[in-house]
Amino acid sequence: MIIGRGLVATAFTPEWQYDPFTAIVAAGVSHSGETDPAAFAREEALLDEVMAMPSIRHIVYFGSCAVGNPAERQTPYLHHKARMEGRILADPRGRVFRLPQVVGEGGNPHTLTNFLRARIESGELFDVWARAERNLIDIRDVATLGTYVLRHPDDYPRMMPLADVRSTNMLEIVRAMEAVLQRQGNYRILDQGVSFPIDTRDCERAAAACGVPLGEGYLLRLLGHYYVATGVV
Repeated sequence: MIIGRGLVATAFTPEWQYDPFTAIVAAGVSHSGETDPAAFAREEALLDEVMAMPSIRHIVYFGSCAVGNPAERQTPYLHHKARMEGRILADPRGRVFRLPQVVGEGGNPHTLTNFLRARIESGELFDVWARAERNLIDIRDVATLGTYVLRHPDDYPRMMPLADVRSTNMLEIVRAMEAVLQRQGNYRILDQGVSFPIDTRDCERAAAACGVPLGEGYLLRLLGHYYVATGVV
């Protein structure tokens, strides 16, 4: 069962839409800048409905890797995600996949990579925090890794990140986007930001087992696939 119609829901649909015992909860609050209590309440009510289904044996919820970063500013969104993660894990059927910045097809301007592309292509001035890091992963790899873990539940913890093996400095991400677009951005470099450490050991094991090529060269391949027609290899 797939709950949701967005990027994550669509990626998991081929493998899981007809599974009557597994609920992939990929709906609710997705914008990290959300502050509306009503939006948080709607997602919580949705989880209540799913958890009340006696026929469901496995419940999958998508949390945020930022919840696990003590240096990250604790926004209403992150407080909400942490609380929902706790609720899911309190149910023995629950499993949480924490996600970083997910990249895929779509025009959502709130995503980091779509923001960078728009600013670089328009020439509009933007700020780059020199000490900030972000972690990017392909939505196709999220589905592959998540499906593999769900097929081998005893081999992995009930909460784990699905992320690249290292987080990347924002200036490096901007320069990678400039490379695939073959355009120079107009930005100021500010001495701000914090690191974004993620424990990816379990994800690395899953990636090795199912052939997802995380690590060296991953960022350029990822941006090349979605932001230039010919790709970058």
